[in-house]
Amino acid sequence: MSQADSEVIDIFKTQIEIEKKALDKLVKLEEDAKETAVRLTFMDLRLDTWKHIKFLEGMIELLGTTPCDEWSAKVGRYAGRVKLERELDILSKDEKKMIGLLENAINLVDDPIAKLLLEHMKEEERHHLTDLEKLVKLIQQAPLQSKKGEKGTDIVCDTD
Repeated sequence: MSQADSEVIDIFKTQIEIEKKALDKLVKLEEDAKETAVRLTFMDLRLDTWKHIKFLEGMIELLGTTPCDEWSAKVGRYAGRVKLERELDILSKDEKKMIGLLENAINLVDDPIAKLLLEHMKEEERHHLTDLEKLVKLIQQAPLQSKKGEKGTDIVCDTD
């Protein structure tokens, strides 16, 4: 593992600790909230914070793991990429339906708080669509392993 990767992992670990403290606080705030709009806002923040923790833990795994079984690594990564593309195509269609349903609801709702919360949710769905499309393209173009071997097909294992 490179020095830069090691430093980034340390940063992620620090961020995870901060996120965990925020998550604990948000759980309590959500439980204590009496008003639905306030509770929904804390819930949205709680779920994003939980997602950030899981994402950062995954980034640590991504930066710190090198597969050593060449055949399994290549097959697993290729199969994972094919599945990702297929499943996200299906999920993208669902996201588009959800955006349409949210637009219908927004047009019918008069309450400004409800309207804003629904607009926020609709924008998240839109971002999911565009971000996922970009991510799939990047993943498909990425080499099966970030470390270079003598040949392009080599799987380089850490010897630590």
